[in-house]
Amino acid sequence: MSLLNSFFNLGRLLLGSYRKNVLLFKYKKLKIGTKFFCGKGVVLSKKNTITIGDNFYMGNYCHLAADAQIGNDVLFASYVSLVGGDHRIDNIDGTIRSSGRDVFKKIVIEDNVWIGHGVILMHGVTIKSGAVVAAGAVVTKDVENNSIVGGNPAKEIRKRILK
Repeated sequence: MSLLNSFFNLGRLLLGSYRKNVLLFKYKKLKIGTKFFCGKGVVLSKKNTITIGDNFYMGNYCHLAADAQIGNDVLFASYVSLVGGDHRIDNIDGTIRSSGRDVFKKIVIEDNVWIGHGVILMHGVTIKSGAVVAAGAVVTKDVENNSIVGGNPAKEIRKRILK
């Protein structure tokens, strides 16, 4: 490894450590494992409990606004959103704004998962180990092991295979 790469990796480690400490200071319900890195502009909801495993990477401008359990070796590209507890819409006697919130359900992301750019994960879904969620997908249902999903709503494209 060149000296330039060594300095780059050291800078990235220091920046990751700084951002991790800022997030832990601001968000008391956040737990983070080792080897954490996040990009700039990440926002979390203070009311939600979020647990993140080891070797986690999150790109710029992600928005985590749901209770979440995130495993090890997980990658989030930029602009990923975790969304929880939408407004109730069944009662037409009043306004949607005054209808209150739905029940909050936890998002579970197992180990070795890649969430692509601009993905929206709705509350209550589980993304199982080895899955890949394609850029721009809106995930409303569970994703099976080693599946590649995409679209709105997200559907299975194919399975990952050994080569």
